Amino acid sequence: MSSGGARTITLTVELSPEQAAALCRLTDKTAFSEAMAVLYPHLPRELRVDQAGHIMQACARVHEALGELHVSAWPWIDTGRA
Repeated sequence: MSSGGARTITLTVELSPEQAAALCRLTDKTAFSEAMAVLYPHLPRELRVDQAGHIMQACARVHEALGELHVSAWPWIDTGRA
């Protein structure tokens, strides 16, 4: 997969604890098949596979950053509260 260039993007977002837990859950459970499903099917498969890889890498990085902040999907997944 290509890196898309040397530049990086820094994203700062303020979330409620519940939103952070929900995002943690989403990024933990997003699979390659879901990433492929949001892409245009008429484009070449090789391009879509590369793009799905970028989606998965981004989800992994967000999940890692949330973990560094001690955000967990639990108990939110059971109670709706973080």
